[in-house]
Amino acid sequence: MKSEIIQRYIHGDTLIIVSSLREICEEIAKNQGITLNSDYMSLGLVASFTAALAAEQKEDETYLTACFKWPKAKKSIAVTAFGDGRMCACIEPFFPDQGDENTILEVTRHSDVGGEYRSVVLGKNVQGAINAYITESMQRNAKWKAIRDGRMTAGIFVQELPGSTDLRKTWDEIKPFFKALDENELINAGCEKLGERELKFGCHCSKRSAQRVLEAIPPSERATLGETAEIVCKFCGKKYEIENE
Repeated sequence: MKSEIIQRYIHGDTLIIVSSLREICEEIAKNQGITLNSDYMSLGLVASFTAALAAEQKEDETYLTACFKWPKAKKSIAVTAFGDGRMCACIEPFFPDQGDENTILEVTRHSDVGGEYRSVVLGKNVQGAINAYITESMQRNAKWKAIRDGRMTAGIFVQELPGSTDLRKTWDEIKPFFKALDENELINAGCEKLGERELKFGCHCSKRSAQRVLEAIPPSERATLGETAEIVCKFCGKKYEIENE
């Protein structure tokens, strides 16, 4: 199966979104200094899920961020995906409240028209948090599955459309795809391809966003930065020289 692509299918009254990533995760891993295989696996899961959610965005500049937080591991992975296929990510330490062990999922939808909408759910693990988001926040009858194939991660999101009762049937019929990761398996199962879009590494940072970061720094700290401050984007590593007025 090709990577760096998101595909949409219809099966009866059921929508299927397939996302597959490898090179984007490699680029993110390089920028974020990821070397552990477990961290790379987590990144693939988060990125494939976020890409599937972003496939529903109606406008290219409307975007969303899915942030998973692991209290036990004391780390978080936030992936931002745009409607035009751009994706980037940031991995940071996370220091939870005492005794909190559930995986936390925060999904923030950004829109120039509607502003930001954030929802937070908990689960015992990544799959549990995703299931909670689907049922509690999206309020949809849907299933999600992620599959590893070497360094590639494929995510399959299957969702009932209004009035449909085909979810279980569709899920059973596309199971051969889970093993083969071959587009023909979906076609053989009766899926009609609606279209596809390429995914690519791309950040949403700008000089203006770097300026806002500088403005958020306390005046006492800004005074130590000199006349020009260097702001580094935590998502892509791009550096901005901003006048420290």
